Amino acid sequence: MRKDTLTKVTADLKDKYPDIGIQSITVDDKSGKASFFLEPTKKALAFLPQEKASIVRRDPIDRSVLDLIKPDPFSQNPKTSFERAIKYYYTDPDVGSVTNFLANVAAKGFENDIDDQNIKNFYDVWAFDVNFVELLDWVFLDFFRTGQVYTYKTIAKYEPRVSYLSPIPGKKMGNGKPPKKPTKTTGQEDAAKKNIWSKGHLPIAYTVLNPTLVTIEGSLLFDKYTVTLKPSPELTTMLKKPAGELSMAEKELIKSLPSDLKAAAEKGGDVVLDPRLVNTITYRKLPYEKYARPRSLRVFETIDYKQALRQADLSTLDGITNYILKITIGNDEYPVTTQAELEAVAELFNTPSKSFDVVWNHTLEVEKIVSPEIEAILGQEKYGQVNDDMQVGLAVSRAFIDGGGKLNQAEAGLVVKGVIEEINYARRQVSNWIYEEYRQLAEVMGFDRFPKIRWDEGVLRDTILYMSTISSLVDRRMLSYQTALESLGFDYPNELQSMESELPLVKKGTFGILGSPWQQSKSSNVQTTQRTPTGTPSEGRPDGKPAKKKEEVTQPNKKLKTTTKKPTKQSAASIKDIVKDMEPEEFIEFLSYLNGVRNE
Repeated sequence: MRKDTLTKVTADLKDKYPDIGIQSITVDDKSGKASFFLEPTKKALAFLPQEKASIVRRDPIDRSVLDLIKPDPFSQNPKTSFERAIKYYYTDPDVGSVTNFLANVAAKGFENDIDDQNIKNFYDVWAFDVNFVELLDWVFLDFFRTGQVYTYKTIAKYEPRVSYLSPIPGKKMGNGKPPKKPTKTTGQEDAAKKNIWSKGHLPIAYTVLNPTLVTIEGSLLFDKYTVTLKPSPELTTMLKKPAGELSMAEKELIKSLPSDLKAAAEKGGDVVLDPRLVNTITYRKLPYEKYARPRSLRVFETIDYKQALRQADLSTLDGITNYILKITIGNDEYPVTTQAELEAVAELFNTPSKSFDVVWNHTLEVEKIVSPEIEAILGQEKYGQVNDDMQVGLAVSRAFIDGGGKLNQAEAGLVVKGVIEEINYARRQVSNWIYEEYRQLAEVMGFDRFPKIRWDEGVLRDTILYMSTISSLVDRRMLSYQTALESLGFDYPNELQSMESELPLVKKGTFGILGSPWQQSKSSNVQTTQRTPTGTPSEGRPDGKPAKKKEEVTQPNKKLKTTTKKPTKQSAASIKDIVKDMEPEEFIEFLSYLNGVRNE
């Protein structure tokens, strides 16, 4: 074909099909085949308009988001540490669970012990009136949560036992007379004026102050410092309310506030607290330090790192839910070039449901595009070191919280001992504060002594073994019945009264036995019905009475021979086989029984 003819055909085709982009045409003279060189334009390609496409927009990543380097928790202001400790107590599962566990165990079993019943009754009634048990719950919670506990008391007219009803459940404390009519000074009416302990004026209420609002000023040398309180915004708002808008509870609260505290709250300034009314209980604080630090301070950085890992997991999960759905229709053999077909397929997948019902021909292809590294990112492996750091920092095994963790018997014993010592330390700190309050109460009331505090010592011990050991000590008369009952959590006066009322039934044989079951005797000096000794279980052989000698039987013209046979090796071996597999409690009972038989 002539060159000018090809040029003319090429120009005609360009004008007729401008979107195809024909550049030139060549013809093979031998075969007669023509070749077209094309450069298609955008209009020749199948595509969806922009309004039909899905556009993903993500926030730009700032370096500060990825920067995990934060200030050292110890270098922060102590009040900031208190705020973070309170926040993590409510938001972090480990910190909250460990704090609750330690606080609950430490506050368990509070009792007053003293041999003077009148003094004990007074302290028991006073503790009930001021809600002392609930106060101890507050103190131990803030002790393990922030490490800095401020107690504040209100002093006013106090008249114990003004009612014929006992405030102590199950105990008769009154004289059976109708209650006295309270005087005008009874209660908190003069609490704002009276803050010095005196006869009849004692603490009638306690509270725990927010450590973030309390400031210690001055020198710590020989306790030469002052404690100031910034009134809470809620109190300031309440004091500014008109009298007509105040509720009865708010009026009573305002009436009970000290005058200096009300004045400071109304002006919005700080108030210096009377040292006779405020006390401080701290966790592991030395005299030269102004503030204690929270027990959870050592895990603050671990908590921040764990939260960063959790945010990374959440970001990955967000990417999983926002996957890309790739839809392809047509192929090389059956191409799709019309916009109508593409829009029809787009409409098929335009549904709010997660499932699709699509009917199409064999040219449809759907592909879901997800992140290929999901399995490597998600998982528990990366939290292993963080969880170990949390457990070491909080110094409490997960076994106490949810029964998790792998500990053998020896390791469990050491862990329990460590927790017991932590509980004992907290109880010592709180007991020192209680004894100071009790001492002032005793001085005001004219007592020559005050009660000794008792806590539940068996809360973390093996209950069965602990009770068996106490029982064995009582059987051997190495421990009094009162101490044993109180150690096991029973009320001695109540149990003594119950025993006395049941004694006639025991003698009749209706209930139990009299004395120890392992010290029974067949002699004449026994209780007739139960066949048990009348003396104490460990009384043994009477003084001055020698042991019985074994009788010898003589026969004529023969050597003296005892009637008692020596135990053979077989009999000795059988006894050994019996006792070798006994538990400690069973062995103690066996020895007691054997001693009783030998003393007969």
